[in-house]
Amino acid sequence: MPRKLLLPLAAAAAVLAAGTAWWLAGGEEAPAPAVVSAALPATSSDLPDVSRSAPDASPHTPDPLLTPALLRTFEQMLDGSQARDKEGLMAEMRARIDRYLPPEWRVRALGLLERYIDYRNALEALPAANIGDPAGLRRILDARAGIRSRYFAPEEVEGLFGADEKFDRFSVEKLEIERNASLTAEQKRQALAKTEETWLTPEQRADRVASVAQLAVGEQTAELEARGASPQERFEERSKQYGYEAAQRLATLDRQEQDWQSRLSRYAAADEAARAQLQAELFTPQEALRLQAALEMRAAEQKKKAATPP
Repeated sequence: MPRKLLLPLAAAAAVLAAGTAWWLAGGEEAPAPAVVSAALPATSSDLPDVSRSAPDASPHTPDPLLTPALLRTFEQMLDGSQARDKEGLMAEMRARIDRYLPPEWRVRALGLLERYIDYRNALEALPAANIGDPAGLRRILDARAGIRSRYFAPEEVEGLFGADEKFDRFSVEKLEIERNASLTAEQKRQALAKTEETWLTPEQRADRVASVAQLAVGEQTAELEARGASPQERFEERSKQYGYEAAQRLATLDRQEQDWQSRLSRYAAADEAARAQLQAELFTPQEALRLQAALEMRAAEQKKKAATPP
């Protein structure tokens, strides 16, 4: 039962920038090399914990069960199910639910889960999203909202889907503004600021500012790589733009990335008989778990470069 993903607009930017956020923030431990971390899927440890809060349905307190984290828990529960029909699926979920949620939420959560399954199935009738058609995306959002209202009460819609819905609405308006040829650059800037204010929470706006900064660092690094800038040139340009301490952290990241690529090259060039020993010598156990994904990404990049005319 694959989940229909509507608007993965920020995913590529988040992956490209993943290696930089820690460094600009001044963290204590080095992150995994960017070439590896970008390939890793989210795990259950990345999911917010909804399992230990006591329910409180008072009118002045948000219901702790009705959060986006519950939907992620549902997706985790549904993942890998072999059931062939809804009856079998719900039987499977009743057997699993106590591993994910406290007993006092069992009845309510199973009711929500059953409706969520029906909702997901209903989404399959929607047309495929086309990122180049903002008007079509808006129609899909409206249709999706109508489907939600059939399966969930207003307070359930707000708690479970509200944050994602606001971000999707913002994303569509952003596309419309960016593609509006009648607007000047300044008018676009003002319109984007207004739609951010309308749809995004203060936390989301702060995250967006950070993401833009991370992308700028990534673009600058790619440009420095392309022209073969020396470590000193990199440090000077980054210091001017981001400050001395951030430039130091980015220089450390450069050295770690070069070391990772060097080790990866040695491993990739070895024959199968030598690889087991090299893996133990060159990589930590954590790095070894990511090794195959890193090799696949490297091969894809090399294939892409080979296909690009000089």
